[in-house]
This record gives sequence, structure tokens and C-alpha cells, in this order.
Amino acid sequence: MEVKSLRVGMQCTLSDGSLAEVRGVQPDNIHVRVRYLDTMDNPEIRIGEEREVPFEELIAEYMGTHAEGLT
Repeated sequence: MEVKSLRVGMQCTLSDGSLAEVRGVQPDNIHVRVRYLDTMDNPEIRIGEEREVPFEELIAEYMGTHAEGLT
């Protein structure tokens, strides 16, 4: 996904399978602040936790029953 297409509140699938909500693009235009909604049972990440991740980790916009992204 491209940084300029990201919006605050957008839900995205991350490369590790997690579902996250975009909280904001960082000033460097490389990192994105996200809040985890589903961590695929990853014990290292809590649901609701916020982290900065490289924008390349966001692979698709989650749209309920399907996703729009790199495919």
C-alpha cells in the first residue's frame, strides 16, 4: 500500500496476518502508527496496543469480507 492512500481509522491487514487500525502516518512518511485489533494470537502483541510499523508492513485495506491491496 502507498503511504498517501492511508487514512486515520482505516483498518489494514499486516504482513504477519494481524488486523490493525491506522492511527496516523509519522512525519518521516515511512512509519505508520497502528492500533492492533486482532493479533492472530501473537503473544508478543496485545490487542489494543499501539506501535509504529514500516508502511510496507500494511499489505491490504480490510473491508469486511474482502481486502484491497497489493494483489
